[in-house]
Amino acid sequence: MSDSLSKIPIKITLIDRGEAKGYLNRLTAPLTVQEILTILPLNTSTSPAMVFVSVIIGIKRGAEKPVSQVKAGTIGYWPRGDAITFYPKDMKPYGPVNNIGVVEEGLELFHGLRSRSRIIIERA
Repeated sequence: MSDSLSKIPIKITLIDRGEAKGYLNRLTAPLTVQEILTILPLNTSTSPAMVFVSVIIGIKRGAEKPVSQVKAGTIGYWPRGDAITFYPKDMKPYGPVNNIGVVEEGLELFHGLRSRSRIIIERA
């Protein structure tokens, strides 16, 4: 599968902060990514987290090629929390996550983001 088919560009707007760009990757978790694409655009708020930003989405998917460590910029789906997670730094998540994409531009916007901040995730 070519990059143009497997990587779906997204725009993440953090209200009062700015806009980040990234992509969802069908190769790393195809069933999870497909289900997320069906619910976009999302206009919601962030949930409490210490070192990452999470957005509860309500798709209730299980583990799909889960990873136990993530790099800065990783977009994950955390099955236990039923949430999309954005990781602004390298870390070991609280539990396995499905690696679903990458934030390519604007990762600094996620540092220090407060709980209940407004976020819009949509196809670019």
